[in-house]
Formats: sequence, C-alpha cells, structure tokens
Amino acid sequence: MDLAQLYTSYIAQINAGCEQGALSKFVNDGVVHNDSAPMSVDEYAQIIIDSQASFPGLHFDVETLVTESAKGEKGRAGDGTVAARIKLSYNSDTVNSNSSLQTTPPQTNKEVFYEHVFYQLEGGKISRVWSLLDGAGQKWKEGR
Repeated sequence: MDLAQLYTSYIAQINAGCEQGALSKFVNDGVVHNDSAPMSVDEYAQIIIDSQASFPGLHFDVETLVTESAKGEKGRAGDGTVAARIKLSYNSDTVNSNSSLQTTPPQTNKEVFYEHVFYQLEGGKISRVWSLLDGAGQKWKEGR
C-alpha cells in the first residue's frame, strides 16, 4: 500500500468536505487525536469541520511528507507512520467601509499557519494522530 498516495487522498477529501462518512475510508473507528479518548470517525471529522467553520476558505496543502511502512512480524499491509507539515491557508476578508456604494470588490487577504502532524496507520487507516500547531495556529486555538 502506498502510504503517500493514501495520505494525499485523505487531505484531498478533507479539502472537498468532511460530511458524515466522508473520512471512513481513511480513518479507523476508535481513532485517538493527541490525548483524546477514542472517538468515532464522525467525531474526528467534526474536529476538522469545526476548524473549517472557523476559517473562511480553509485549505490544507501538504508541504512535507514522510512515510514509513511497518516492517517485521507485527507489521501488516497498510500499517505504518506518516509525518507531515501541512500549510493551512484561509481568507481573511476586509472591506473598505468608506462608502456604501463601493464599486471595487472587497480585498481578500490570505492568512497562513502550519500544522506538524504524525499519524499511526493500522490496516491502511489512521488510528492515532499527534498534532502540533505553529505559533499563529496556537494563537488561533487559544482564542477559541
């Protein structure tokens, strides 16, 4: 199993939408995020949905990706580790309020922060996620 292809497909699905069941082909039921209790795929997806609701136009781009397939007797097909640096960008819209008859469209400013994340995969699906936001992302998280 190509873990890099699996992971980039997972990120593409997140960018396309995380409606109920959308991540089930990528995430195991009972997934653990950082130190959370095991959760369902839809509970895990809700974390992502909440982030997308907080940031207009939130988009995930894989900037760095490292994969390692499990080896040895205990390693099964689809077991392994993925490490990624993800660039998260969103639109910070500003509108010039000088006139209610404004003819120019509002400016769109792109804001960026990064997530550094490790995944443990079992049977070709994500079972554990360890995530760390950079400084800008951490400030956002604290503000929530």
